[in-house]
Amino acid sequence: MNADQKVTLKNIAISALIFTILFGAIQALISGIRYAVISAPIAGFFFGLLMYLFLNSKKVKQQTSISVKDQEGTLYSGAANHFKNSEAVGGKLYLLNDRLEFKSHGFNIQNHAFNIYLTEIAELNFYKTLGIVPNGLSISLIDGEVEKFVVNNRDAWKLSIENQLTYYNKKQDQTLCNA
Repeated sequence: MNADQKVTLKNIAISALIFTILFGAIQALISGIRYAVISAPIAGFFFGLLMYLFLNSKKVKQQTSISVKDQEGTLYSGAANHFKNSEAVGGKLYLLNDRLEFKSHGFNIQNHAFNIYLTEIAELNFYKTLGIVPNGLSISLIDGEVEKFVVNNRDAWKLSIENQLTYYNKKQDQTLCNA
């Protein structure tokens, strides 16, 4: 099991626990504490199970995959949400040799594929989703636009992108010197 899968399982467990607590509180108000104590853990378990099955479904993997040629050049990848307008569009983010590529799955309102070429990146920063969750990666582009992603292991993402930017820029400089 790789690091991204471990983080995904951890996030599923946390989501299931939060769902259990919220569902239990609502059930306690509606039906009483006795019913809530029994129904909330069961509902939380099934919520977590459905999240796991969704994230690991063949359909989602197929919709978020990139071409075989690009897969060979993948340096880093993982589940991500891309903020487009006010929707956090779920999908997968890939770091390739010359760009970042995001592919959404079909269970979003604003399905899209999105590329950010390394030459367009001005700055990488972290942010907190909803002001509290430390999982945001903000990419400022040279045209002034800011693209925001929610990722697992944002430190690894930032380091991988910065390393590739450095490598890519050196490669471009060598190409210019040789010309």
